[in-house]
Amino acid sequence: MKTFQILSFLFLIFCFSCSTSPIEDFVVGENFINDTKAVVMIDTLTFQSSSVKFDSIITNSSGRFVVGCNYNSFSGYKNSNAFMELSFDDNITNTEIVFDSLNLVLNYDTYYSGDTTVTQTFSIHQLQEEMKLDNDGSLYSTSEFAYKSTPIGSINLKPRPNSHKEVSIRLSDILGSQLTKMIKEKSDTITTQTLFNKFFYGLVIKSQTNVKGAVVGFRTTDSQSNSSSTSSSSTTSSNNKTRPQIRLYYHLKSNPTDISDLYYKFSFYTSGIYFNQLFDDSSNSLLDGISNTNNERDSKLTNNLILAQSGVQIFSKIQIPYIDKLLQMGTNSAFIGATLRIYPVKGTYSSISSLPDSLYVYSADRKNHLIGQVTLPGSTTQYTYALLRVNNEVEKTVYYEIDISSFIDTELKEELETKKRSLMIGYGSASAKKTVGQVILGGLNSGIYSPKLNVYYYHN
Repeated sequence: MKTFQILSFLFLIFCFSCSTSPIEDFVVGENFINDTKAVVMIDTLTFQSSSVKFDSIITNSSGRFVVGCNYNSFSGYKNSNAFMELSFDDNITNTEIVFDSLNLVLNYDTYYSGDTTVTQTFSIHQLQEEMKLDNDGSLYSTSEFAYKSTPIGSINLKPRPNSHKEVSIRLSDILGSQLTKMIKEKSDTITTQTLFNKFFYGLVIKSQTNVKGAVVGFRTTDSQSNSSSTSSSSTTSSNNKTRPQIRLYYHLKSNPTDISDLYYKFSFYTSGIYFNQLFDDSSNSLLDGISNTNNERDSKLTNNLILAQSGVQIFSKIQIPYIDKLLQMGTNSAFIGATLRIYPVKGTYSSISSLPDSLYVYSADRKNHLIGQVTLPGSTTQYTYALLRVNNEVEKTVYYEIDISSFIDTELKEELETKKRSLMIGYGSASAKKTVGQVILGGLNSGIYSPKLNVYYYHN
């Protein structure tokens, strides 16, 4: 049998190293397999499906602030709060100023997940301690820093993530007057970043909990220079797309009738510490009590469904417990490759375009620890992904297709005691820390949505 496993490996190197197309497109050819009748497909292997929840993920320096709350019946409510540091990034040219108002200005970056027609409350709180990275240089979705319980501002709004509207939130006049005094005095406390961080540790934008609304994204960078002014209404049009700013609006004593908007700005400090804090409430959902079962829930207990979710990260787990049976195919056979198809459940997504184009595929050990991304056959640097496909031939069928040839080939070659790896399918870390989306997939025994595993063998 070892001879044929080596033959299999050679097939995989030449046939798959640069492609993720279906296996059947590659198992024939004059240089490889001349007799197509010798290729056998097996689709009767038993497998198991479940959903696995991870305790936390790294969320600092995400490139996006996500704030809000959304809901689905599978995993319940997901909330996101944004923590950030700020800096005074203006030159003080006028000290004869009269304070008007203090506003936090945010700009959407078009991302959202959930129902944007629902009104939500965002509250702004001042931090009470300096943010510091963990020993590994990271902050996590579960990281905590103390903040004042009384907000310095709040807003009720229906998010408009695709609009060109700024979100402007009126902040405390007391804080505004304090900052005005410092500007008049040209205080080092605000003009020196280190001193300012000691005076003003930062702020958190908190979302209202347990609302069936939307999580929306806000920019962390400027799209162009902020040369135009804006008013202090809750949402105003702007050609500029700025990172978060606290704007201190004022007028000059020398010209009190001037009604143009003048302001000094304290902008989100891009070189500082920032992160998204993400948490959930799975009460009365299909995952209620999952922490009591080692954070894994068999699809038999979740209406034969499995979940891939970002933010509060959950993976769809596929395990093939009887891979060893492939070793019983006979002495004149060789494993060629395998594909796995998983199906999003119709009615759980608004449109095909709302589904991610791809999902990451990892291998995991018996304790559900991720080992690494699954590679394409014959490669150690090219990875396989679950790629979204749409078949319009008879009735529109939507599915994700995965080349798992190298995963099964590795399992076949492992010693018996080291087997039992599983596939984990979900969002990659870069996406998971700045989105709160989900894909609900069919698990074992979900009818037309059940995963389909095809294994290809060559017999001579």
